[in-house]
Formats: sequence, C-alpha cells, structure tokens
Amino acid sequence: MLLTQQGGFIIKPIAKLLGAILNVLYNALTNIGIVNIGVAIILFTVLARLLLLVPLIKQNKSTKVMNYIQPEVNKINKKYKGKKDQDSILKQQSEIRELQNKYGVSMTGGCLTSLIQMPIFLALYRVIQNFPAYVSKIYDYYSPIAQAIKADEGAVQAFQDFHQNGEYAASIKAIALDTSNVDTFIDVLAKLPADAIDSLKTLFAGNPDIINAINSNAENIKHVYSFIGGIDLSTAPGFALTAAFAIPVLSMVFQYLSMKVTPQQASDDPTQQATMKTMNMMMKIFPIMSFIVCVNVPAGLGLYWATGSLLSFLTTICINTYFSRCDMEKVVEKCKEKAAVKNAKKKASGKKSFMERMQEAAMGQAEGQSTQLNNRVSSTSLKSYTSNTMNNNGEVKKYREGSLAAKANLLQRYNDSSSKK
Repeated sequence: MLLTQQGGFIIKPIAKLLGAILNVLYNALTNIGIVNIGVAIILFTVLARLLLLVPLIKQNKSTKVMNYIQPEVNKINKKYKGKKDQDSILKQQSEIRELQNKYGVSMTGGCLTSLIQMPIFLALYRVIQNFPAYVSKIYDYYSPIAQAIKADEGAVQAFQDFHQNGEYAASIKAIALDTSNVDTFIDVLAKLPADAIDSLKTLFAGNPDIINAINSNAENIKHVYSFIGGIDLSTAPGFALTAAFAIPVLSMVFQYLSMKVTPQQASDDPTQQATMKTMNMMMKIFPIMSFIVCVNVPAGLGLYWATGSLLSFLTTICINTYFSRCDMEKVVEKCKEKAAVKNAKKKASGKKSFMERMQEAAMGQAEGQSTQLNNRVSSTSLKSYTSNTMNNNGEVKKYREGSLAAKANLLQRYNDSSSKK
C-alpha cells in the first residue's frame, strides 16, 4: 500500500519529512485560495535550496582558494614528477593533504551538495507518486469517493474489474487493492490522471452517492495537479509535444547552465587534469540524463528538478560575482587562520580523520615492506646482480637506485637465478 508511506530504511523517513513540509506549504496556500500542488513544490524547492546555500557557498569558496594556492600544489607535484614508487606517491599525497589542511580546503568538499540532493530526489519521488499519503487536504479530496465505492458491494466489484482490466489498468493494476481497506482505494484513485476521475461517473452511473462524491471533489483534484498550460503534475510528460514536455527541456537547459557556471579547479597535474576531463564529460552527459529522467517521472518531480537547477544556476552566478570582487589574499589568509585554530584543536584531541588513518596505514605498510626487503637484500650475497631488468626485446628497464622497486627486482632476479641451479 502506498499510503503506508513505503520507501525503505533510509528513504522512508526522509519522504515523511518532505511530505510533512509539503503538507504545511499546501495547507498554507489553500488558506489563501491557491489549490495547486505545483506552487507548493516550487516553494519547497526554494526552501530546500536555501538550506543548501551555506554548503554551496563553502564549495565555491573552497574551489576559489584551491585555485589561488595551486602554485604551491604545482611545486609539490613537480617535486615528485616521474617518481612512481609507492613511497613517493604516498609522500606526495601526504604533502598535498597537509597543504589543504593548512588552508582548510578539500578536494572532496564539493561533493556534499550532490550527496544531499540524491536522497531528497528519491524521497520526493515517493511523495509525488502518492500525494494523498502525505498531504492531508489531498487525502480529503479522495477519501469521500473511496468511502462511497467501498460501501457498495456492486461498486467494489466494478472497481476491481476497472482496476485489473480497465482503460488505465496498465498503470494501476500493480497497486495492491485490499477491498477491506479504504486507503488502498485511494492509492488506486491517486494513480489515475486527474482528468480520469470524471470518467468514473460512467462506471458508477447507478450509484448516486459515488456520483455526488465525484462531483464534489473532482474539480479540486484537477486543480491540485493542474499547472501552467494544463500540465498534469501527477503523470509523466513522455515524448509527446505537449505543454508538459517543456518541463524536461527546461530541466536539461538549466542543469547545463548550472554546471557551466560552477567553478572548476585549475591544475597542471595530469591526474587532476584527467579528473577535470571527466567533469567536463559529465557536464555534457548529466543534462541529457536529467532530460531522460524528467520525461519518465511524474511532471511534479520534473518541476522540482527544473526549479532546483534554475535556482542553482542563479545562486552560483551570484556567489561567483561576490568572490570575483573579493580580495582573495584576505579570503585565503582568513581561511588559513581558521584552519590553524581547527588543526590545533584537532591535534590537542588526538583525533585523526579516516583518510589520515588510511594514509598512515599505507605508509606504514610501505615502510615495513621496504625494511623487510632491505633485511633480505643485506643478508643475501647479491654483488654480482643488478637491479635492472632486460625484457624480451633486449631493452633494459632501469629502476631508481635504492627504490623499493629496485630492491624488489634485485631480489627477484637473485631468486630466479637460484631456482635454476
């Protein structure tokens, strides 16, 4: 039953929270004469974006600071250029991390807003799939119709047949209909297009109670889901050239513009450049994915996505304009001072981040391997062996003297030679 507000361990509580917010917004709007869930969705999106504004500002600020200190990052990368052994790679990563800690920035700082948005999108999908389960006034529009059908055995039988074999069976028969529970009738009714409620009059022409319930509530149900140009927010736009098709198109356009103005980190490091190429590819693919998703989900969800992308585009432009007029030296110095205080508290507490513990473990493992090899090398007579390797083409591959790879290859050649004797 959709009215049980299903959605899983993570999504269900988020859907309940979003549904409660939409319920408050919709009830407030109906009190001033606006009986439309589309306006509530737009207001909800504005509210959600305001809550995400602080993380978005921090993300943009972090990117600006990273670009400002990029020369220092380049020095570290140049220092370890061409060094591919594990020890050098770990030291390079450690120095870059220390530099980022010094200024209080992070390469992954921009992931927060993206991670927050996905569960919101999935939870809102649950809400829009069945508004009556979350918005009390919309429930009240469907309830009299469902109650009237359930009270008549003949009507129940007719509704069951309509549920399994009627005109809209393809979209509603997957929903379980429990004739002893009125909420399941509402589940099925809510999955019908808003205009289809009137068509039920023919099905129940012999029952005046059902006809009266439909006449009393059908107009309200239409107003609930009808948006600009007669768009039905409860159904997917599809690829038909209707007014609803504008929603996925606008979603794609606004998504592209939003990603286009999002600041990107500049770097001459090949690894980071590869990452930026991936980001540029995503900038081309993600808007198309947004379009495809919005074509196939209820238009109400597409309205949320399109509105959110537009607001993201506008707020990013405003934030970029603000930072372009700032004295970046002062901004960076302030970040450095805050980071110093934070790092001092962290040091005093003795706590370490997950990434720090992982890196220390990796460096410790590498040092252990190096020590083990040193002991084995020093205890073995290897005077007549070289650490270089000749491949099948007769080319000699050289290793940096004293490196972990050189020692490992030296010992391997000794072992291979010993096994042949």
